[in-house]
Amino acid sequence: MHISSLIIKGFRSFGEQVNIPIKDKLTTFIGQNSSGKTTALEALRKVFGATLSEREIKREDFHIRHDENATEVKSKSLSIETRFHFTDSDTDAIAHFFSDMVVNETGSQPYIRIRLEASWNESEVFQDGDIESKLYFIIVPEGAHEAEDSKRMFPNHLRQLIQILYVPAIRKPADQIKYASGSMLYRVLRKIKWDKEFRKNFETKIKEVGTLFEGLQEFNSIQESISSFWSQFHKDPRYKEINLGFGQSDFESVLKRMEVLFSPSGVHRPFRVDELGEGYRSLFYLTLVCALLEVEEKLTKESDEIGIVRPLLTLLAIEEPENHIAPQLLGRVTTILYKISKSDNAQVFLSSHTPSIVKRVSPESICHFRIDSIYQSEVNTIVLPDKADETYKYVKEAIHNFPEMYFSKLVVIGEGDSEEVIISKLTEALEYDFDDNLVTFAPLGHRFVHHIWRLLQALKIPYITILDLDVERHGGGWGRIKYAIAQLIKIGIPQEKLLAVSEGKVLTEAEFKKMHNWSLDLKVMDGWLDMLEKYDVYFSSLLDIDFLMLEHYPNFYKAAIPPKGGPKIPDKTTVTTKYNALVLAAIQATLKSKRAKALTFSEDQKELMIWYQYHFLGRGKPVTHILALAGMSKADIKANLPSVFDKLFKRIKKLSKASI
Repeated sequence: MHISSLIIKGFRSFGEQVNIPIKDKLTTFIGQNSSGKTTALEALRKVFGATLSEREIKREDFHIRHDENATEVKSKSLSIETRFHFTDSDTDAIAHFFSDMVVNETGSQPYIRIRLEASWNESEVFQDGDIESKLYFIIVPEGAHEAEDSKRMFPNHLRQLIQILYVPAIRKPADQIKYASGSMLYRVLRKIKWDKEFRKNFETKIKEVGTLFEGLQEFNSIQESISSFWSQFHKDPRYKEINLGFGQSDFESVLKRMEVLFSPSGVHRPFRVDELGEGYRSLFYLTLVCALLEVEEKLTKESDEIGIVRPLLTLLAIEEPENHIAPQLLGRVTTILYKISKSDNAQVFLSSHTPSIVKRVSPESICHFRIDSIYQSEVNTIVLPDKADETYKYVKEAIHNFPEMYFSKLVVIGEGDSEEVIISKLTEALEYDFDDNLVTFAPLGHRFVHHIWRLLQALKIPYITILDLDVERHGGGWGRIKYAIAQLIKIGIPQEKLLAVSEGKVLTEAEFKKMHNWSLDLKVMDGWLDMLEKYDVYFSSLLDIDFLMLEHYPNFYKAAIPPKGGPKIPDKTTVTTKYNALVLAAIQATLKSKRAKALTFSEDQKELMIWYQYHFLGRGKPVTHILALAGMSKADIKANLPSVFDKLFKRIKKLSKASI
């Protein structure tokens, strides 16, 4: 059995009902700080916690809307529902829950619904109000009308069938190796069947140790001295006798003093848990969890006492597994957790707000948390193309390569490394720190851009895109504009808005299909570029971002050459034939065609193509930009800033400020 969905309403940051679909046995909750990830894990603990303190509902657990005055609220309610599905091999689980299963329709897979409902009412007697909570089986399918007989109390004896092991962000393994109810060590050691003969032998040995001390003369002298002074301080007949010993020496008391020691330590004595560094303490906490699950797995083969020796399902909820752990070790941790999740009796939930986790989990398992405009938690899943689609692998890799997107208030999408280098420098010159404003740049490439748009749109993360216009290159100019419009249509932007050419007139499908063959009228093209900017799609015009920078900062790029380097340009007035031949060769190389003429480019732009060929076709683009930008001051950049960058950064500032 496994949880297939978690439905939360009115619990802490969850106001309106939120359905969190659980697609994998290892599920990852990601998002910015305070977006509701920990709350979702706590919701599971409220339902399946092992102790009363874990399951206790408090006043602060009830959601208060941002427009409510907490002091004026008279009553509140919350609900936390878990939906469990089963496989055919879950015979033990099916036997226990068969009578409470429901189905949506004939032939569909049966499931169970377990719901915690709680209410809070203001009280004149209790300072924190009157709180009532109950756990039910919901015995009607989801979406069906719930009458009074739709609920059945969840029997207490079934609680032991589902356990949750919660690993908090702040690890305190020393507390978990104490033999106390609820601790990890307690849960492990209680699996052992201590027989009477063992206990009897154990207590005999403890008494023998005490007798050994009593045989030491120095030990008796210390005891007599303490006893003598004690009798001088008081005359109460009670507590008259003093004996040095181990206090309570019964079996349970000795177990409570058990601790884990690590050696060799380098200091000629074993280390205790609390002496380990933060990273190793965190790893040892996870070790205790894994040991408990392994012990239960072994006992599964040795006992049929379900719910007593072993539960049917253990929910492992780990908050921020990356805490204090080196990235190299984090890969090992996630591998172990994946292995645990594949066992029949375990399901793993992780919460994280770091890209290092996203790189190591399946995109399908990710639930993205965010806070909406009225400060309530919202959860969305990642949308991927059909696995049969050729782009599936690429997008999946893009998700892993740029996981910072999921923790951003805004994503700026560019075509490649040039955009990344240039925009990084512009953030300094224009004094707008991307990190400080939670803005991420993702060089994902224009070919698959609509998949990235769909992904970010589904997660409700704002985004801006800058593409190359590539005028007079194959597929460029009108072809690039047509591509951008087609991709916007794919993500749901109304076609009649994108293809409107005048009031009441919209391009037909046939006309739009021929757009790439339109004549190169730059004024008409500018109108379409202005329209696309309304949908946050910008273009480096006329060619690409490399040519744009070369055109606006030619002297800095011409200076970014090694000694005696650079193109050998003949004088165009005295050696005209050689000059024209060099320009033509540069045009053909820049526009990537033997038939290129550069008809839409000025004479100065054509000459710059010689430098474009030298800088960007003969050497690495990022290196060239780094060298050229290093020679520019903030004032130099601002003085000749391309208009597209000015508009781009104004839009970035507006969107990131508006985003929660």
